[in-house]
Amino acid sequence: MGRKEDSKSAIRALSKHIEVVDESCYVTAGQIDDTPENESAITALEKNRLAYYVDDNLGVQVHSKVRSLLDHVTSRYRFREKVGAYSSLIEDLEFSIESYKKSKTRMHTPHEQYFDEIREIVMEIMDMITDALSMYHHIVSDEFSVVSDIDERIRQTTRCKDECYKLRTTISYLSVVKIREWVGTDLLLERLLMKVFKAHIDRSLKDLAATNRKLISMVEKLQKDKAVRRLNMLIDIFSNKFKEQPGYRPDVSGIMDLPTCVSLAERQRLGGYVDTSSARDEELLMDIALDTLEKVQPEPDTEQPEGINEDIADARGETLENVFDPLTENVELLFQAITDTSYKEDISAMNAYGVLDVEATPEDWMIMVMSYYEAQKKSISRYALVEEIRDIAQPFDGTLYIKDMIFRKSTRE
Repeated sequence: MGRKEDSKSAIRALSKHIEVVDESCYVTAGQIDDTPENESAITALEKNRLAYYVDDNLGVQVHSKVRSLLDHVTSRYRFREKVGAYSSLIEDLEFSIESYKKSKTRMHTPHEQYFDEIREIVMEIMDMITDALSMYHHIVSDEFSVVSDIDERIRQTTRCKDECYKLRTTISYLSVVKIREWVGTDLLLERLLMKVFKAHIDRSLKDLAATNRKLISMVEKLQKDKAVRRLNMLIDIFSNKFKEQPGYRPDVSGIMDLPTCVSLAERQRLGGYVDTSSARDEELLMDIALDTLEKVQPEPDTEQPEGINEDIADARGETLENVFDPLTENVELLFQAITDTSYKEDISAMNAYGVLDVEATPEDWMIMVMSYYEAQKKSISRYALVEEIRDIAQPFDGTLYIKDMIFRKSTRE
């Protein structure tokens, strides 16, 4: 009965003083002023452990659980890093599963209690992932921000992007192989972990992947906006200068000798080399060399036994013929045309496929061309720039279909 009465009392306190609680959570960051008007609300909240006294300056603070409840029911999301919480819950889940399996082998141990604990942890992880997805959706969809400094927005968005990546990495630990190892032959665990939990994990991973791409685009856009703002600032400065002094002409040679006030510090890369001619570090270098030799695997002894005589045949004068595959010959012809400086037109891989009458499928032809280009990219880039004609099949799953490669030689002029 005490549990029910405490719950009812806490709910009544929140319901009766919700205006004070709501204003403190969304206006004063959870702080309640210790004034006579708020005395009854403070007394009721402190009695039900929903608020606590800090000091004379900070007054009374609403408990974070109350703020989390209001944030949840009002869909108010604030970015918080919680990767450590996910890792801790996954460890708790693994521990509870082991306890559940051990309890099934004991006669007088109720395994239903451990299964309820597993279900509770699973639902808590699912709720936390759902809240995280909602938080990321709010960040990505809301283009407006109270932060006016673009550098701060870039820093916050980059932090959110990194957190999204770390969250994906943490959740990826819950693979099919890992969950199947936990399940074993238990039907209850299979229904809970494989059909409910794993399905939610897969949907969340796809959502996080799409959100991560949007966050990357947001960071790139903010960085471009920063560059444009810097250029506009320079234009405005020069415009105001010319308005004040119409005859002003900047000294172009002065850019080579900038004053100290416009200099920027750059991180120095420190390094060093071993002085083998000095005997000062001889003992230390000898220890390093011996430690390295111990870690190196010795080469196997390839000496032939003395009792075995091998016949050596004279192969001088013979001609070895290396027969090239027709597909390889066509690829060689294509890249000979690309590296030919006398030919100035752009070259398409698929057009060459038709001209050379290649006896292979277009997919095999494109794979050979791409493989050859990747192997010779540094030398080929001196003659032409490559433009890939891509085809993306929705929903986008990370795989690109390259339909054609155009080697543009005119851009290298």
